[in-house]
Amino acid sequence: MWYVIQVYTGKELEIAQQCRDRVADEGEDVFVPLAERWTKIRGERTLITSRLFPGYVFIETDKIEDFHKRLNRIYAMTKVLRTGDEMTPIQKEEEEYLRKLGGDEHVVRYSEGYIEGDKLVVTSGPLKDFEGNVKKVLRHKRLLVVEVPLLGRTVEVTVGMGVVERR
Repeated sequence: MWYVIQVYTGKELEIAQQCRDRVADEGEDVFVPLAERWTKIRGERTLITSRLFPGYVFIETDKIEDFHKRLNRIYAMTKVLRTGDEMTPIQKEEEEYLRKLGGDEHVVRYSEGYIEGDKLVVTSGPLKDFEGNVKKVLRHKRLLVVEVPLLGRTVEVTVGMGVVERR
């Protein structure tokens, strides 16, 4: 099951690495979901990865109580998200959705497509089956704002998408 740990924004990758090194046991996975996007750096287009959910680290474990006790080995603000007093995993449908979107590497790859009238058509990439969840197209920035279910709510995330043409 996947659980979510809240951390300081900007420290996600560092804390995930510390968890992998000091906390995680065999069979447990600690990761930060990422998204690819193009940006201009010094006038050149560069493919970068950015955090999909800033301020959150995900863990895959069946023994959350044990993991939570071992989490004291790292010296950083880490808070496993709870419902009341119970540490709750994300729902099975949400986990499947994020697995389809990010794959085994937990990286939402860059997608491409075009706009036909008012409709977005994705021709390649992981967003191919998720056109209905697109909230906003930022065509000139090559970004999409997509609604993603997480912890019983709908969260807006920004992912990379090249709109090749408008028909």
